[in-house]
Parts: sequence; C-alpha cells; structure tokens
Amino acid sequence: MAQDTLPDLTHGERLLLFGFRALAFELGACPLVRRSFDQACGGAEALNALEVFVRELARHGRRRVTLGVPGSLPLSRDEQLILALFAAAQAEDYPRLEAHLAWLLADTPRAPFAAAACLVAQTFGFNGLVLRVPDMAPGPEVREAAKVVVPFRRAV
Repeated sequence: MAQDTLPDLTHGERLLLFGFRALAFELGACPLVRRSFDQACGGAEALNALEVFVRELARHGRRRVTLGVPGSLPLSRDEQLILALFAAAQAEDYPRLEAHLAWLLADTPRAPFAAAACLVAQTFGFNGLVLRVPDMAPGPEVREAAKVVVPFRRAV
C-alpha cells in the first residue's frame, strides 16, 4: 500500500474496506453492500460479523477512528490499521491481532472484537479473498553503548 489508495488493494481488502465504511456510515442495509458480500462470501455471515465489530467499536472504542467516506480513494491510517488487524486474524497471528485491537480501541480488547474479526477473516479466506499482512519496518536499533536511562517525570 505504498500510495495509500484503493487500487493497491486486493479484492478482499477492497470488499472489507467497502463493508466497514458502509457499516460505519450506517449504509449496511444497502442492497449493493449485502449483494457484494453475498456474492463474494456465499452468504451474510461475514457482513453480519463485520457489523458486530463496527457496532462494538462505535460503542466501546475510546478514541476517534478516522475513516474515508464510502467510495473515496485515499486510505486513512486507521483504515490501514483495520486492514492489518483483519489480515492478522486471517494469518492466525493472534498476538498481532490483539495488539492492533488494543491500539484501535485505545483499551483492552473484549471478546467480541477478536471473534468477529476472525469470523470475517476466515470466511474471506475460505472464499479466496486474501487480506495481506503489511510489511513492518523494523524499529530503530538499540545501541549497546548507550546505557543512559532518563526517568520520565510528570511536571507537577
């Protein structure tokens, strides 16, 4: 996702983002959304699980999540995180899934989030819809010579 645009996404990633945005903007009952998921996934299970995820995020998320409007091309950083979260679920990388959930929620993840993400990801996988785990750049190298520790103190 070098350019952060939809053309760089797989069909599965586009469908996930399309559904997520539609549900977040309360357009989930749209026949186009339902038909797209039904055709791609062979039923409504993935869309229903995604709806649970979006609804719970709206209720229990502790930070504002930035989304593009349905049909827009650029991806927000939060949308990239959402795609990475579902890709981690599809890859069965549960520690990464939990870390992405904690960041997205700004809280300890509750059970419905991981379960819904895994159901969506597995349904996508069973239907050949690939969600790619993004390449992660390594963090800065730690220098052995730098043994200086500066304690953090809150100003009073």
